[in-house]
Amino acid sequence: MNECLKYQKPNNKCMRYAIISHNIDFVTFLMNNYNIEIDLFHCKLYNNLESFFVYFDQTNDINTCFINSVMFNIPSLCKYFLSQGASINAKDEYGATALHQAARFNCIEIAEFLISSGLNVNEKNAYEETSLHYAARFNSKEVAELLILKSVNVNEKCNSGETALHCAAENNCKETAELLILNGANINEKSNNGETPLDTAKENSHIETIELLISHG
Repeated sequence: MNECLKYQKPNNKCMRYAIISHNIDFVTFLMNNYNIEIDLFHCKLYNNLESFFVYFDQTNDINTCFINSVMFNIPSLCKYFLSQGASINAKDEYGATALHQAARFNCIEIAEFLISSGLNVNEKNAYEETSLHYAARFNSKEVAELLILKSVNVNEKCNSGETALHCAAENNCKETAELLILNGANINEKSNNGETPLDTAKENSHIETIELLISHG
C-alpha cells in the first residue's frame, strides 16, 4: 500500500483495497489524512467489521451505522446502535430504512426484531418502494413471507408504478414471484409505462418467471 502511494494519489480505490486487506491502519490513515470516506457496503462485502466501527468512531453518524449494520446480519449489532440512540425509523440518503436493508439481504431475524420494535412494514424509500419491493428484487423469500404475514400491501406501487411482482419478474426471482402471486399480487397490474409483470419478464428473457406468470394468468 505504501509503495502504491509513491505513484498514485489516494482515492476511493485505495480505500477499497485497504478494506479488502483488513489493513485498519491504512483505512484510518486514508480517512484522516485524505478525507476518503469508508464505504460501508465494502465493509460488509469483505467482512470488515473493524473498518465499519472506524467509520462510526470518526463520524459518530449513528443512524447511518444502524441502517447499514443490518448488512452484517448480526442482530446484537443492530440492537447496540439502537441502545446508543439510533432511531428505529432512521433513513439513509435514498430514504431506505433498516427494514429495507433486512429485506435486501434476507436477514429474517433482524427483520422480525425491527418489525416487533415498531418499524412500519409499509414504509417507503425516496422512490416509494416498500421493503417488499426490495425482498422481491433480491429474491429474499423468507423476509417477503414475514412482511406478508405482517400485512404489507403486496400490490403497493413505487413511483414508476411497479409492484413487488414487477421487481421479482425483472430479476427472475421465481420463488418470491410465486409467493407474491399466492398471496394476492395482481399479475395484470401495469406500471407507468404500461407493462405488466409478464411484459417485464419477457423483456428480460426470464423463461422460468415467464412460465410461472403464464400459468397463473
